Amino acid sequence: MDIRLILILALTSCCLAVPQRQKRNILTDKSRLWPFGVVPVVFDKSIDGFTLEKILASMQEIQMSTFSGTRACLSFVPRKNEDNYALFTVVPGVYGDGQPGMSGGAQTIHLYPNMAKADIMQVLVYTLGFYNEFRRPDRDNYVTVNMDNIDEKDQKFFTVGNATTFFNYPFDFESITFFYPYAYAKDPSKPTIQARYESQVFPWKVSLSNYDVSNLQRIYECGTDTSNRLDLLSGMISKCTFEFNFCEWEQDTTDDFDLERHMGPSSSGDTGPQADFSSGIGYYALASARNNHNSATRLISPELPAGDYCMRFHYYMYGSDTRKARLVRRMSGNDEVLAEIEGNQGNLWHRYSESISSPDSFKFVLEAMTGGSDLGDIAIDDVYILRGQCLV
Repeated sequence: MDIRLILILALTSCCLAVPQRQKRNILTDKSRLWPFGVVPVVFDKSIDGFTLEKILASMQEIQMSTFSGTRACLSFVPRKNEDNYALFTVVPGVYGDGQPGMSGGAQTIHLYPNMAKADIMQVLVYTLGFYNEFRRPDRDNYVTVNMDNIDEKDQKFFTVGNATTFFNYPFDFESITFFYPYAYAKDPSKPTIQARYESQVFPWKVSLSNYDVSNLQRIYECGTDTSNRLDLLSGMISKCTFEFNFCEWEQDTTDDFDLERHMGPSSSGDTGPQADFSSGIGYYALASARNNHNSATRLISPELPAGDYCMRFHYYMYGSDTRKARLVRRMSGNDEVLAEIEGNQGNLWHRYSESISSPDSFKFVLEAMTGGSDLGDIAIDDVYILRGQCLV
């Protein structure tokens, strides 16, 4: 018997006994769901090996994380002759109608070169029929969407999905479907999505949340077992969004001035960020150039044992007199510069993410150096240290 037929029969057997339940922010139109949770796929020749590896890893993670009881809930399989299938490509094109799920026929899934795995995961979940969490009908209770900073052609990705139901679960900032605060911004210095309440951040995520898993299982009526969920950030050993303090990072007592936790635009015009990266309304670490000309300030991490680490943070270096930022490894009393960023980097947040290996115990040092005027603010936000190599 064909292995795909066996899989479909098994999925049918597991799902018929599961009662219909109300769902959370998912499609109510079952015609847009993939029959039995099986998605036939085709890969266009434009997909290179590196991208294909990330797509396959994302598919496998979704399959394993949603595995319920003794049955697979979702499967991505090579297309044979199915009328409805997903065609993956990196050739630019029209990015759909803003509606998730199966659209019928050859459904082209447009990726972009060097797409991050987390973004591929989001596209796959969307293709399975899951609206972005911030498109829930009750989203205005939790976030503010600034449509005036989004191109008209992209606004469809932010509109509320009224043909959905979202009962049983709270609003999920951990969902893989959540955009970061500056996604699709016409003016990248201003957020497109902001939290409504202080201290609520949009965390870094690369895997399905618990609610994502449960949501997918319920939409395809194949159980409610979330015990198989994979979390690729389980090796996280440190994260700081500066919402309450500097976390476990310490100010260097031998530098020229201290960084400050700051909310909103920096005090000097034409330099620094307009808002933080974590939520669009929160705090970030600011090296203010005002009254600190030609000076240096440093934050020092706790001591870390020898090994491999991923260092990830966001930085803002905007202003006509922006000087320099450094990432340093302090080991056995010696400082080694791991990365150096100089000059005006534009009016937007940038991400640094690199794998770092150390043969001995060490500390990370984040250093900011100001120029000779007030127009050289440097900001840092969302500092993560992950055990192992950086995820791509």
